[in-house]
Amino acid sequence: MRKLNYVLSAVMLAAGLAVFASVSYSKPADAMKEGVKCVVCHTKGKELNKVGECYKASKSLKDCQEKEKK
Repeated sequence: MRKLNYVLSAVMLAAGLAVFASVSYSKPADAMKEGVKCVVCHTKGKELNKVGECYKASKSLKDCQEKEKK
């Protein structure tokens, strides 16, 4: 029974890492250039949020973040 608990814990941990690793560690060229993570501009996968749409139009994250603060 103890062994089963360890196996289930390991499986749950691996599944959690697989789900969240793609979001938190993806670094395309634009994210690396701006020094931010992908989730600043993306909601899920390739979908853009407001900051992402602004960056797409202006190519400057600084301008987009200032608009969000107002």
